[in-house]
Amino acid sequence: MRALRLEYSGNPAARPLGTLVLVIGLLLGVFVLVQYRAAREELETQELRTAEIRKSGKRGAPTVRGNPRDLEASAQEYKLAQVALQRLSLRWNDLFTALESTRPTGVALLAIEPDPAKSVVKLTAEAKTADDMLDYVERLQAAGGLADVVLASHQIKQSDPLQPMRFVVLASWVK
Repeated sequence: MRALRLEYSGNPAARPLGTLVLVIGLLLGVFVLVQYRAAREELETQELRTAEIRKSGKRGAPTVRGNPRDLEASAQEYKLAQVALQRLSLRWNDLFTALESTRPTGVALLAIEPDPAKSVVKLTAEAKTADDMLDYVERLQAAGGLADVVLASHQIKQSDPLQPMRFVVLASWVK
């Protein structure tokens, strides 16, 4: 029986490559550490600013006397902020899930225009054929999250050589 000869030193040609990979890894680690510390310092600065603002807010807001134009502008800004908040609080995930579950072949969704005040969503799409368009509308009617799905308008796009059907679908957005 022959004796086994085990060599643990590895391939001497691979050592420079391994050393290079190790050095690059260490440099990347240092870079990430520096970025982390900078982000941490920025976060601490923002937290201190937030705490200061909260403390100054607890002391009581000073009464502001201004002209009626400023008050009117503030009221308009408040209304705009309410509209923005209403749009941000919409349940987008439910809408996207309903739209993704109805994706047939031959239909391209071009635009999604929600109207949160009316709980209506307007979808603009293109289909290769009228059958694809009608199939898509039927799928939307069967999908959860949307109600009162209606084909509002459609037209053949004459300027395109393929002449696709461009159409608009209106649906109530179930919140």
